[in-house]
Amino acid sequence: MRLMVDPWHYVSGFHISHLLLSISFTLLKNVRPLCTFVFEESDHQCSLDWNETNIYFFLICTLVVKNRKGPSFDELLKKIFLFSKVANFLLFFYSDLRLAILFSVACMVVVVTCPEPIYKGPQEITYFTHDTLQEELETRPRTTWLIELYTSWSAKCQELATPFAQISNTYSHTHLKFGKVDLGRQQETAKEYLIDTSATSSQLPTIILFQNGKEVMRKPGRTRRGVAKYSFTVVSIKGSG
Repeated sequence: MRLMVDPWHYVSGFHISHLLLSISFTLLKNVRPLCTFVFEESDHQCSLDWNETNIYFFLICTLVVKNRKGPSFDELLKKIFLFSKVANFLLFFYSDLRLAILFSVACMVVVVTCPEPIYKGPQEITYFTHDTLQEELETRPRTTWLIELYTSWSAKCQELATPFAQISNTYSHTHLKFGKVDLGRQQETAKEYLIDTSATSSQLPTIILFQNGKEVMRKPGRTRRGVAKYSFTVVSIKGSG
């Protein structure tokens, strides 16, 4: 696991707000005078009791199991934030339903007001239009291309930007190149590769591997029931290539 972006990337409203949410229960429960104002008087008013400690232990075990494949730092951080917020909700619910409701509202506000920052680091990616992609595939068939088809408004596409850029920096060479096409502007590409660009689409983003100018693999793929569910991670993208 390597940190492949500028450390200042993590000093953002997104990361700071999610960090505070992730440690909110521990902070409120163990820091005086906060604990005396928030929690009702009891033997463990300003310390964790046995059940609360067990929830944290379960959180640690869950994170170890979910990250045994060695995800990237960004993927690990997102999982820590996600499972920590779930644990915090359970802890607040165990203490007082009203606190759990307030915590849920705070999470929703953060999601709306603090989106994940756009990746602005180095990348070895070529941006194509519909015509330039077709020209590239026809004139340079010996080059293998891993192409991401995305839209600028899709949250899932934004999440993929960082790992895709990181992989392009590591693996791009003469015979393997990385590219992107904005389907919001290149609707002809979406029609040619049968990709739904609606707000409810499960095909955004789509990654297609081209060899000898022809598509040989795509993720997410299709099954008889429709589009197969797929989770983009650094490991899964490497598998595509």
